[in-house]
Amino acid sequence: MKREIMWVTYISCLFFCLETIAQPSHLQEQNGYISGSAYSTHFMDAFSFSSNPSCTAGMKNFSAGVLMERKWMLKELNAYKISASGNIGNGGFGMALERSGDALYSEQSLDLAYGKNLGKTELGTRFGYLWDQASGYGNIGFGYCGIGMRMHVTDKLITGWELDLPVFGKAGKTNPEKGAQLFRMGFGYEAEEDLFLAIQIEKASDRSSNFSASVEYRYGEQFFFSFGINSVEASLFFKSGWKKNQLCIQIYTVYENALGFSPGLVFLWQSKNRKG
Repeated sequence: MKREIMWVTYISCLFFCLETIAQPSHLQEQNGYISGSAYSTHFMDAFSFSSNPSCTAGMKNFSAGVLMERKWMLKELNAYKISASGNIGNGGFGMALERSGDALYSEQSLDLAYGKNLGKTELGTRFGYLWDQASGYGNIGFGYCGIGMRMHVTDKLITGWELDLPVFGKAGKTNPEKGAQLFRMGFGYEAEEDLFLAIQIEKASDRSSNFSASVEYRYGEQFFFSFGINSVEASLFFKSGWKKNQLCIQIYTVYENALGFSPGLVFLWQSKNRKG
């Protein structure tokens, strides 16, 4: 009997080791900037397509942005993102570069998106590449492809979804892991041109389901603020900003009860509205 227990214990430990030898794969670590604006008409910015690539089809101007965040007030988790999006005929494009981490562990990603306007329905596709660099491990690259849809239910209500699937790249040799899968659904309601409410539901294969809700209000086309909440981390989000001509400056922070604050700074620039 003792020998059988020893063998069971040995085999259990062996399986545990095999499961933990592989370097884990996952999606790019997300910053705290809420991007529910993908389901809006008047609140979109250069980062909106990160939530749904089909929203690029609704872009009317060229927009560019730079984001800097210090996650949980740790310089080792600093994140930087550059993004741009704009209109191309009856469609639109989006592209973004992001980097987070330090010399011991860092992540870099590239996203390219394109959307097509089909009237009340908009379709979009996204291609992404994630590059992980960990000290003591080999560098790993993951590629994925996504498709999204956005529907204008009414003039004020927009809904849609996005599905991302891994295309290539594996982590580990003994027990290789592919990139994560992601499904996201969102709803946006513009009660007025200066008041926007958004809800998003997200499920990734390497994470628990997440529910987020946010409200954004603009005052006089120059000042605005937003607040929201994420269910998984029970984190609170607050954003405030000032806009002058085509330049917009925003500050935001995310607060998690166990880990603390993650402050961020965003610069946005948008071209002038096209006539007609």
